[in-house]
Amino acid sequence: TWDVICQLEAGEVRTVMVTGDSMLTGVCIARESGMIKAMQSLILGSDFDSNGEVIWVDESDAEVDLPSIDTIQTSNTELAVTGEVWQSLREADPKMAMILAEHIRVYGRCTPSDKVSVVSTFVELGDITLIGGDGGNDCGALKTAHVGVALSDAEASMVSPFTSLDKSLTSVVEVLKEGRCALASALASY
Repeated sequence: TWDVICQLEAGEVRTVMVTGDSMLTGVCIARESGMIKAMQSLILGSDFDSNGEVIWVDESDAEVDLPSIDTIQTSNTELAVTGEVWQSLREADPKMAMILAEHIRVYGRCTPSDKVSVVSTFVELGDITLIGGDGGNDCGALKTAHVGVALSDAEASMVSPFTSLDKSLTSVVEVLKEGRCALASALASY
């Protein structure tokens, strides 16, 4: 996975993890794979206070205030949230949620509708989205993204425009390379 993330970053692709697993599991894998660098700080949003406000904590589990967007951009900080927190942010202030989406690296404990919501947000922001998924819970997101790559022969392959033969993330890189080559060829021909 490390090699795939490096290739995607070299191609100026921002990688984001949207998983049904625990947010902390997602953060651990994101760190191991290089999505979140060792020198980057992380702020987690996974719970709510009695007023329904998101409780933000740092990696030492100390409660912190969410920094301003300018501070997040300049301080090399990444965010991680649960699907429940993501939906709360979208409902409370959709414009702020869209701004925060550009800084959230891990979305954990996501339901299928949470995954669709995350992908839809990136589409609304004008980003070209590519998602790889391996199960039925990824079907909606695979259909919502500009490019969906099924990493399975099961339900995901029925709705996805692309199905991986080797069931690994390297397929995402291959689809991206072929798409960029096709675009370059079409523009050159034009």
